[in-house]
Amino acid sequence: MTSSVKLLLVDDEIELLESGKKLLELSGYDVSTAQNGEQAIEKLKAQNFDLAILDLNMPGVSGHEVMEFFNQEGLNTTMLVISGETGFDAVSQAFLLGAFDFLQKPYEYDALINSVQNALNKQELEKSFLTLRKKLERSEKLHRFMVESSPDIIFIVDKQGHFVFANNRAEEILGYSKDELIGEHYSYVVEPSCLEQASHCFLERREGARATSEEEIWLTCKPGKHFESDKNKIAIELSSAGVYEHEHDEEKEKNFSGTYVVARDITERLSSEKLIHFQAYHDLLTGLPNRALFLDCLSTAISNAKRDDHSLAVLFLDLDRFKIVNDSLGHSIGDELLKRVGERLSSCLREGDSIARIGGDEFIVLLPHMQLESDVHAVGNKVVETIKKPFKVEGHELYLTVSVGVSIYPRDGDNAETLIKHSDVAMYHTKDQGKNSYHLYEDNMSVKNNLLLNIENEIRIGIKEKQFEVFYQPQIDLNSGEVCGVEALLRWNHPTQGLLSPSHFLSVAEESGLICELGDWVLEETLSEMHDWQEQGIHVTKFSVNFSGKEIEQKDFVDKIVKALKKYRTPKGSLEIEVTESILMRDIDSSIDKLRQLHDVGVSIAIDDFGTGYSSLSLLQKLPLNRLKIDRSFIQDMELGTDRSIIEAIAHISKGLKLEMIA
Repeated sequence: MTSSVKLLLVDDEIELLESGKKLLELSGYDVSTAQNGEQAIEKLKAQNFDLAILDLNMPGVSGHEVMEFFNQEGLNTTMLVISGETGFDAVSQAFLLGAFDFLQKPYEYDALINSVQNALNKQELEKSFLTLRKKLERSEKLHRFMVESSPDIIFIVDKQGHFVFANNRAEEILGYSKDELIGEHYSYVVEPSCLEQASHCFLERREGARATSEEEIWLTCKPGKHFESDKNKIAIELSSAGVYEHEHDEEKEKNFSGTYVVARDITERLSSEKLIHFQAYHDLLTGLPNRALFLDCLSTAISNAKRDDHSLAVLFLDLDRFKIVNDSLGHSIGDELLKRVGERLSSCLREGDSIARIGGDEFIVLLPHMQLESDVHAVGNKVVETIKKPFKVEGHELYLTVSVGVSIYPRDGDNAETLIKHSDVAMYHTKDQGKNSYHLYEDNMSVKNNLLLNIENEIRIGIKEKQFEVFYQPQIDLNSGEVCGVEALLRWNHPTQGLLSPSHFLSVAEESGLICELGDWVLEETLSEMHDWQEQGIHVTKFSVNFSGKEIEQKDFVDKIVKALKKYRTPKGSLEIEVTESILMRDIDSSIDKLRQLHDVGVSIAIDDFGTGYSSLSLLQKLPLNRLKIDRSFIQDMELGTDRSIIEAIAHISKGLKLEMIA
């Protein structure tokens, strides 16, 4: 009865622990749980379990350490491993420590139940076998029974290497009957490429520790027998020892009569190891090598290039507009498209070139033998032109382009990491230059990137050390000449460069995501200042604050503003947020929805730099607007005539839509 079977489930992920417990209990098992390795060891000390299901990667005591505890204590508990850690070393160590099976997270529930049942079946068989052994232990039939019932192939060969005995397992696995094997030379069933290695095993004369142990060779099965193994072969782990007949006279030497051979079928194990190795070094979606394998190949290619004094090239590829396909058509089509891209890229490379997928929509190519720089240009052009051709995926005709960056050994670096980094830099330069092309790396590209990185680091320091400051530009009512509002303007009191306007740092802050942190600070600072002015009797009816696209895209954008308004008890209608036309066009529906929510709680909305973006009159009608702000480029040149007409047109629009206008 499964209800009498006691299982211990160990996992530090609570949701997986609870769902796994419920699943196993539904299958009738008595399940205890532990949230970490320490708890698992304490429960194992307190009671016996038939089966323990372990996660490997846990804080504190790991799954491997729990398995070591099993072995040290000699616990009669079968171990099953379920883990997201699928590196070759971790998996190999788990099996070495005695794991019965290894499942990769996320796992199928059916796979888990099957693995548990298989482990318990094995355990039951072991118990049954132990019982039988005890019954037959004193019997002269014990040895033959064990030999014939062994899960391993057992042979005995004579001095010349001819079979004189084969057990039932040999018949089952190799397909030959005993009559067909007896009298044949061992080479009859040995893969030809393994004959020399096999001779040391099948003609072994040594005994004890010096005898052959765990030698891996291949045996051939009977022609026509159907096996899942490759080309009708099986892999075996072979151990052998010399067999001697003892004379009655102890003074005489032992008489060598043949060799006792035990062969364990390890075909399935080798297949599993091969699969695990493949998964460790390949991208599972496209089947292409991954970053780890590519680094090995590149390092080897660099060593060969250094030895033979030739060049090589690395191409870093990033698909343009792939995110649009993924977001609009779904990940299944996106995944299929990535497979097609991998196939198409592989087909357009030369023999000997390598390609890998290193994550997302990024691929990387190695040209290990490059005679001339023109070879790189030829491949670069071919890659760009190949990706431009339409892809047909599940009834959709899809178009992509690719941005490529190229680094060349030894000109651009003498190690794998540097070459990849520089090709990445060149790829981003291609993006900046309009995409759908390729560029070779140049030193000034890194200088620009390093400069941007330095600015980003300085912004982080500036935020931490409170180097930023808010200035307030007055807004004047032309009818009364009075200040009717102010606009918050961010400035940076740089320790070495003095007072900097946003044009020096805003684009870097936007790209790095620091704009959100800066924006939060500006909002808090402005509302705090507004509150202080009100306390001092300074009456300013409106405070305007600019917001970037990344800030508006945040899920909690509206909530943050509403909470800040409540925190500083800001009068309704006093806060105005300014957004540009181009920001609204990034995600019109979501932006309109968020602006409506803010408008409903009394926040005014203004379109900044009006006339320079892509807004249509229909968009203006949808937005809950209060003001239009004319871009200053029109104001500066309005005396020339043309811009004056544009301003008059915008003024008529504002009047028609009953909006205020600021210049």
